[in-house]
Amino acid sequence: MATRSSRSTTKKRKTTSTRTTSAKKPSAKRTTSKKKTTAATAVPTIPPGQRVWLLELPWGGLGGGMPAGVTYYKSLTAHAYVGTSLPEVLDPYASKPYSYLRWQEDELNGTEGPGATAAPMTLRPEQRADVDAITMAAEQQFRQVHLANDVGTGKTLVAVAAAKAIAKMRGAHTVLVTVDRPARITIPSWRRTIAALGDDGLRWIIMSSDSLGKLMARNGRPRLKVDVAVIDEAHQFRHASKRTSYMRRLTRMDGPHEKAPFVLSITATPGHHPGEWGYLSTLYAQVHDDSPAAWSDFGRALSERGVPLETSYGKWTWTAEAKESLPTQQAAISDVRDILLRHDPPLMLTRSAPWGPPPFDVDLVELTPDQWRAYELEWGDFQREMQLARTGNNVARGLAALVRLRQKASMIRVEHTVAAAKAELERGYQVLIATEMVSTAAHPVAELLEADGIPVARIYGSNPQAESERMRFQRGEAPVVVFNTPTAINLQAREQFADGSFATATPRRGFFHQARYSGLLAEQTMGRAHRNHQVCAWSLLAAAGTIEERAGTVMLSRLIASATSTDADASTFSEVARVFGIDWIPAVRVADELG
Repeated sequence: MATRSSRSTTKKRKTTSTRTTSAKKPSAKRTTSKKKTTAATAVPTIPPGQRVWLLELPWGGLGGGMPAGVTYYKSLTAHAYVGTSLPEVLDPYASKPYSYLRWQEDELNGTEGPGATAAPMTLRPEQRADVDAITMAAEQQFRQVHLANDVGTGKTLVAVAAAKAIAKMRGAHTVLVTVDRPARITIPSWRRTIAALGDDGLRWIIMSSDSLGKLMARNGRPRLKVDVAVIDEAHQFRHASKRTSYMRRLTRMDGPHEKAPFVLSITATPGHHPGEWGYLSTLYAQVHDDSPAAWSDFGRALSERGVPLETSYGKWTWTAEAKESLPTQQAAISDVRDILLRHDPPLMLTRSAPWGPPPFDVDLVELTPDQWRAYELEWGDFQREMQLARTGNNVARGLAALVRLRQKASMIRVEHTVAAAKAELERGYQVLIATEMVSTAAHPVAELLEADGIPVARIYGSNPQAESERMRFQRGEAPVVVFNTPTAINLQAREQFADGSFATATPRRGFFHQARYSGLLAEQTMGRAHRNHQVCAWSLLAAAGTIEERAGTVMLSRLIASATSTDADASTFSEVARVFGIDWIPAVRVADELG
């Protein structure tokens, strides 16, 4: 990646995009005002021959103080330094290429800063074919294509190449890329891919979906005009939320088809059922020659066309009849999907991984007599709590009891998970351990491994060093990684890095310390290492003879069932509820708690 310390010469912007009010370069002549202008409300003044650098400084500055010449600007929500070159001590905190902070900086300077650098990468023939298919749809004025290839097939490379081709074809300039958590890993990954294929002089802005509000002005309108949008892990927009609203406004989903930017949405796991594909609503509207408004309530539009969906607790889900029939669900999914998949040109691309699905099974561990006693005590407490909660119809109390049982059950098995990991290390593997909870799962597993002298990479909680931890695992410095993020990170063998080097070729082996009752999240988790022709077998660890074994069997059966379908999660949650004896709690609440 290029550094910023001494670059005062930058390329001139090709076009002027919509500028933020706060980012307007102030006139050299100050105007008088009754209200005193302060550094907290103004934007930087840039003398001739100098430029401004926006900085990502930690709160409190460096070493407890603020470096000389650095000022915080509230209007920018960033620190800034103005001069002819950036001091070396500030270089690590300079804005990164293709970031929103860099976009603000470029707007202030009136020129674009340097892009990122990375070892070049090339597309495989099947990836090039996908790029051609996406470009063909854009040529025919379709507003969107959905890329649903299997996890690990190189969708990021396809997306960057397609975005560049479409921008060139349309004379476009600004490309927005939205990514999922953890941003400290996903944003650098996209930056490397863009650099590896070349940024073509386009203005790329890579942002976490949680940060999209920064692109909205006070009047609710976007601060910039997006020409091409790449929506990664699009399933995160399947429910109504602030970030979903921001995404819809940035991509002008409610606007006329002919005036919309081109959108490439990406996810191998679109949702639990077609009613959650709302991020494709305007594409379905265009295919049906309808206005976007006719499909704004996507679940209702599908229901009116015969898809077996109904509302439950404010969300669309399968009808009662469909919940009891997996063939009915699969037929409905196929019907809705084929509208795009069989379209000419295709508006949904699906490509199975040629290396096949990840091997997966349930490994049952035997509890010791002391562990059995501990489990039985916890199970008895759980049943008493559930009886009290049910008598009083206290859903919150019941869910709290469920969480406590899962926490304590997983704590009992920590040493078994550690033993399984150590056994695979001895067989020559690097090991992935996936958890959901941190304090009662991820942390104790990592602590016990390190107590045995085994270095562990930790990618859980709000670890600001997530990317460096990922690289420790990928370079083999830590043979085990404990993580709880199911999407958007690469832990595969032989990953190519920005400098042209590669991750270790050591094969990977994965364990679920806790069940993922969502098939969507389970598939995404396994795809962290089972990708790009690298096979990673996975096992769910559960205590034999306990409720965990029965719940784990549900997870296994639904993963098998979803091999030809997006998922059957609605019924999965109902079955999990019955397994735990809590079928009186609404399934949607159980879904929120377990997955």
